[in-house]
Amino acid sequence: MQEDEEGFLYPKVDHAACIDCGLCEKVCPVINKNESRRPMQVFAVKNNNEDQRLRSSSGGIFILLAEQTIKRGGVVFGARFDKDWEVEHCYVETLKELELLMRSKYVQSRIGDSFKQAEHFLKQGRQVMFVGTPCHISALKKFLKKDYKTLLAVDIVCHGVPSPGVWRRYLRETVQGDIGSVNFRAKQLSGYTWAGYGIEIRDLYQKKVLFSQQASQNPYMKAFV
Repeated sequence: MQEDEEGFLYPKVDHAACIDCGLCEKVCPVINKNESRRPMQVFAVKNNNEDQRLRSSSGGIFILLAEQTIKRGGVVFGARFDKDWEVEHCYVETLKELELLMRSKYVQSRIGDSFKQAEHFLKQGRQVMFVGTPCHISALKKFLKKDYKTLLAVDIVCHGVPSPGVWRRYLRETVQGDIGSVNFRAKQLSGYTWAGYGIEIRDLYQKKVLFSQQASQNPYMKAFV
């Protein structure tokens, strides 16, 4: 995967190593689009645990599903920030680690070896919860080539992913100091409201606010929305 001139990640073929097997095209969700389907059932749900809900981006459903998966000996895949505050997919196996995967990250995520790792756990018979955009879930299922009863695929409602290159530059030009957390949808806990949420960046010790601004006034969030 290589960045283009706009900072987005795209697959690039190593022609020196390519054997023309065509597998990359067969599993590409852009080339092989799924047929549209009507939803079987639709529910409106929110987490009744107010602490978890306020620490989440929306209704706090991720943490409920993830906790059940972990308690059954399963593995949860989702997006986290790396040490450079860029977004990548990873897996966790403990309740304590789930905090890393909570809250929305409005940046394109690096999948890395997540599909291979998920397949490994599924072949072991373990429950796997994989959270991503609809493109991620479509690609995962094409990669797996078969259905697994122990796979819980959770795709979020997505209207596009911002460029990692733009996010990198925005942080560099906006934030001074060592970052400890980034919250794209800060709400009541940070003095904002549910509808009038803000973007908040705190220091390493989570005590000092390095940057905070209403999302509707923030250039990065305005570009995303």
